[in-house]
Amino acid sequence: MERLRFIIKRFALLIVMLFGVATIVFVLTKLVPGDSAVANLSQRSLSDPKIVEAYKVKHGLDQPVIIQYFIHIKNVFKLDLGTSMRTNQSILYELKRCFPATIELATLAILLSTIFGIFFGIISAMKRNSIVDQIVRAISVLGVSIPSFWFALIMLYVFYYKLQILPGPGRLSASFSAPVAVTGFYMIDSLIEGDFLKFIDALKHLILPASVLAAFTMGLITRTTRSNLLDVMSTDYIRTAKAKGLSKVSVIVSHALGNALIPVLTVIGLGFGNLLGGMVLVETIFNWPGLGQFAYNSVKSLDYPGIIGVSLLIALNYMLINTVIDILYGTIDPRVRCK
Repeated sequence: MERLRFIIKRFALLIVMLFGVATIVFVLTKLVPGDSAVANLSQRSLSDPKIVEAYKVKHGLDQPVIIQYFIHIKNVFKLDLGTSMRTNQSILYELKRCFPATIELATLAILLSTIFGIFFGIISAMKRNSIVDQIVRAISVLGVSIPSFWFALIMLYVFYYKLQILPGPGRLSASFSAPVAVTGFYMIDSLIEGDFLKFIDALKHLILPASVLAAFTMGLITRTTRSNLLDVMSTDYIRTAKAKGLSKVSVIVSHALGNALIPVLTVIGLGFGNLLGGMVLVETIFNWPGLGQFAYNSVKSLDYPGIIGVSLLIALNYMLINTVIDILYGTIDPRVRCK
């Protein structure tokens, strides 16, 4: 019962935060300089006041700002994000079209960063101050510091252009057609079609961009895992476990790692939220039709419904992930549920 109340409280806070984010996003879009009509209508249309007026009426830009705000809040909670000024398609349709590509890429990236980050962090802590520790720490610093767009270009040059062992930009090779959209995830939809070769091709196209995106989060996870594992290894109960004659590996795996990884959950959650927000430069370099490209095109054309839709989705991603992390904290450590 205590756990249920904890979960209900967290989701209630999520609704309040969503209202606040919707308000902030609306205010910020109104502060953006420029005229949406100028960005989306042709020069000939702009010379006709009737066309400009019809455009503003169609998108509700003729209403007072306070009325636009209340309509915006009502529509958000009705899951009606309006129509894109750029494509004349429903914003929900646009998000549904591009978000699976970002989820597919972000999921593989966070899996790679979590697996290698925790592994490197453990090795670094076990070999503290050794040459192995120095190499791992250098790799983690490099992963955090290297610009993603530059790393993406280097990866393409080496593995696609020079070695030709991995495919280049896009989600599929030109020899394959897009699978019938069932989930929007090319790998899953290829398996549903029964086309294993298309599945392998989709997976190969994910490797380079996912590796680029994983580098930064992997560096953070490695450093956080190492730091927390070293702190836990200095506690009394770990010294007691060592005094019982347990091996170093057994002490780390059975006693230290569980407590050391609790703060790492936050890093993983924030990293996943960041990836789900769409990495504009990386998606552009790899011609990946995800959320980042849609956000860039919406901003470029002053597509207010598109900007609001993307912003709300990114914020909702972060809030959901943080809520899940809070629940996991409460499950791992019962003391959190009392706060």
